[in-house]
Amino acid sequence: MRSQTTVILNTGERSTLNLEHRIDIGLTLAMADLKARFIDVESGVIRYRAIRDSEEFERYRDLTRGLNSLDLRSLKDRGQRLAFWINTYNTAVIHGVIELGLQQSVREFRGFFDRMTYEIGGFRFSLNEMEHGILRGNRRHPYRLLRPFRKRDPRLEFSVSPLDPRIHFALVCGARSCPPIGFYEAEQIDSQLQLAAESFINSPQVKILPQEGTILISMIFKWYGVDFGGNHEALIETILNFLDEGEKKVYLRENRDRIRIKFQPYDWNLNQ
Repeated sequence: MRSQTTVILNTGERSTLNLEHRIDIGLTLAMADLKARFIDVESGVIRYRAIRDSEEFERYRDLTRGLNSLDLRSLKDRGQRLAFWINTYNTAVIHGVIELGLQQSVREFRGFFDRMTYEIGGFRFSLNEMEHGILRGNRRHPYRLLRPFRKRDPRLEFSVSPLDPRIHFALVCGARSCPPIGFYEAEQIDSQLQLAAESFINSPQVKILPQEGTILISMIFKWYGVDFGGNHEALIETILNFLDEGEKKVYLRENRDRIRIKFQPYDWNLNQ
């Protein structure tokens, strides 16, 4: 069994790069290069092995070492913060999978989401802290009693509030059942999150089965039910808001109070 130590993915001295942009913008551009060569946006498939020894990944990894000098208070706009933390979370997952040499699933490495960390702006953030502490506005992990940040935790200042539940269709945990990966821009964040939500809800992750009186949906809706309103009615309303027009939407709207909700098994195999 591997030891339960924290893995800081962006340690080490950064080489002297002649950056034309701020570090957060430079990272976004580096992520875009990785996406262009190694990620199939439609299917969500990521070529982890090809990324490992690429120049694009080496540049990205080098840039992450400069994150500790980033002034997080410079991300003043909500769109900036959403785009930065979604992009950072998604690529940190890829970074962790590659650094650990995982072959099948993030579950090969116990506590992956607690132990994979980046040092950013003088603070340390695990993947779980990025998701639940920052992007979910310091809400509890679905299976934990405490919030990620206590009242006096200085990182609480950077939490994004109020929560936008569409982040759940943008965050990629390295599994086949996760949404396809995208990269987000501050100026386009609202339309990009809208597209991510529509794409996910109109994918096989949401199946309306009129003959069975059932809607079969992703476990994401169960784990984060509170983010989608916390009850049957609110969850169905969320799905209706993003579902394409057609017979199944009509059926769901007319049977919203009596349709049964079931959850699909979650495939934790790597999205490779």
